[in-house]
Amino acid sequence: MVRPLTNKYMDKQGKFIKPAQFAEHEIIKAIISNEWEIGQNLLPERELAELLGITRPTLREVLQRLARDGWISIKHGRPTIINDYNANGGLGILKSLVSNNELSSITLVRDWLELRVLLLPDLALKAIRQNENEIISMLDSAPDLNATNEDFAHFDWKLQMLLIKHSENAIVKMLYNDLTEIYFKEGSLYFNNHKTKKLSLTYYDKLKNSIVNYIYK
Repeated sequence: MVRPLTNKYMDKQGKFIKPAQFAEHEIIKAIISNEWEIGQNLLPERELAELLGITRPTLREVLQRLARDGWISIKHGRPTIINDYNANGGLGILKSLVSNNELSSITLVRDWLELRVLLLPDLALKAIRQNENEIISMLDSAPDLNATNEDFAHFDWKLQMLLIKHSENAIVKMLYNDLTEIYFKEGSLYFNNHKTKKLSLTYYDKLKNSIVNYIYK
């Protein structure tokens, strides 16, 4: 990690960012790259602030945020320790890993589809019982095969969120809200394929038919 020469910080696109944002990125990058290893103590606050070129109050703000997400553990009167983020991390760490390209799109898409298979079926049934007409109406507005990747990702997300909304499961709703940014990034890549678009349209059609048959059986 190299100490900045000025108090102005820039991202990869050449845009100025806040010192706290810069410091958070640098610390996470050092942890992910194993420059600072799991179980290792962070530098004392004064040294770390000087290394990053930021004030100590700004550093404290950053460290509190990193501790909240699970990157580090802060205990009064003891050194700050780097956590095993892979074993104990939450959604905050997942977002950081995606932002730093530490998780491949293949891995994310696979894990997302597995999560969806585990969560959505029972929630979807509850949602259909609550408001089948709105869900059918949504399915009727599915994009055509020539729609853009972004259009497919947007529709697919709206459909999932609609099912979750009418399932009335508050925890899953909050979970999905927190995953929105990641979904749109990876969803657009997932739909960058004629086959996946076709498979999704088949899924939407089968879901609609199943709802109709369920209602009128």
